[in-house]
Amino acid sequence: LRENPTREQLWQALYPGQPADQRQLNYLMSWLLKLGEQFLGLEHYQQQVFEPEWQTAEALLSRGLFKHYRFNAERLRRRLSASPLRNTAYLLQEYRFADLELRANSSQEISRQTDEHLQQASDQLDYFYLTEKLKYACTMLNNQNVVSSSYEFQFVEEVRRFVENHAFPATAPGIALYFRVYQMLVKENGDADFQALRQLLPLQKDRFSQEEMAWLYSYALNYCIRQIRHVREEFVAEALQLYEEGVESGVLLTDNGQLSPWHYKNIVKLGLRLQRFAWTEGFIREKNLLLAQESRSDALHFNLADLFFYTGRYAEAQQHLNQLEFSDVHYNLDAKEMLAKIYYETEAFDALDSLLHAFKSYLQRNRIITENVRKAYLNFIKWLRLLLRTTPDKHAALRLRIEKSDQVTAKNWLLEQTKSGKNQALS
Repeated sequence: LRENPTREQLWQALYPGQPADQRQLNYLMSWLLKLGEQFLGLEHYQQQVFEPEWQTAEALLSRGLFKHYRFNAERLRRRLSASPLRNTAYLLQEYRFADLELRANSSQEISRQTDEHLQQASDQLDYFYLTEKLKYACTMLNNQNVVSSSYEFQFVEEVRRFVENHAFPATAPGIALYFRVYQMLVKENGDADFQALRQLLPLQKDRFSQEEMAWLYSYALNYCIRQIRHVREEFVAEALQLYEEGVESGVLLTDNGQLSPWHYKNIVKLGLRLQRFAWTEGFIREKNLLLAQESRSDALHFNLADLFFYTGRYAEAQQHLNQLEFSDVHYNLDAKEMLAKIYYETEAFDALDSLLHAFKSYLQRNRIITENVRKAYLNFIKWLRLLLRTTPDKHAALRLRIEKSDQVTAKNWLLEQTKSGKNQALS
């Protein structure tokens, strides 16, 4: 059969020379789909470390085959103990195993009053619930900060108070991690919780999946970003250290070892803000190979342009901007913004006037750009034009207006230019 055969071709392949029966073919296709889904489910089941052996032990116990059950249970215990993970999947498995052992002892008439598995099952269930509850609460709070959504936070405050006043074993590290994240999200000043989380993160990187550790690092980085927006410059170094740690440990890399171009760009921005210019250039060139092949060229040229712009090497910055292929719309937007700043810094006001006109038209025509992003860049154009038309004696008043503007790109740069004295360049 060729690829994408028709229904008639399928029927003739199955029943050569027989007249097509569409109802029978529908039945066959339905059965095949169900078998395919069952196959995928079975494949997934067999790939689980815990589940197949747990089900075997459960089946042996239900039949009263205690000798065979004990052999399988001991093997299951060894497999659990050998796991480096201490995430909620592990805690749930520990609970299920303790509950299984409790039922096994009960079946053999061992008193529950003296059975240590009773306490173990209760404790592991608590650890699982507390970790998952705090994790969900953090996700819900984070979503509310990003998009317009509303959630009901049932029992979260009770859980928070309980965790705050109790100690938990090292086998349940997620409780402390998500408790600190939750505190950072709800408290006006969560610096103490951030520092506590900061100490925990590198110690737990082998206890959770790479995906979950990336989320935990993202919570810490987001806290830094919020503080940086409130002009708390000490968090620039904190954020860069987190990024460095996340990249070197592989936590912030994808499953195939690649670095996101946006993590790459953020790290460069932080390095420039700390004036670590030699380190930043080395990072740009060395870590560029960690990006996906299709992202490398634009990421390399844009970030080198950013470095050269920041250090006042405007001609070199323009050379790299000219080599961009704009694989992503955000590179296009940021490149236009950077070029506008270069024209301003070099007093190429005619070129700046033409660029701002074309930039505004591009923003208004492009439907891919989200409204918030569009507004931020349009405000940049507006404030830059006003800056150029305002006399120096009115720059202080303009600075106050820019400071009050919520959505504007390059806000710090615009504020800095109100001290430069350039004015009345555009008519």
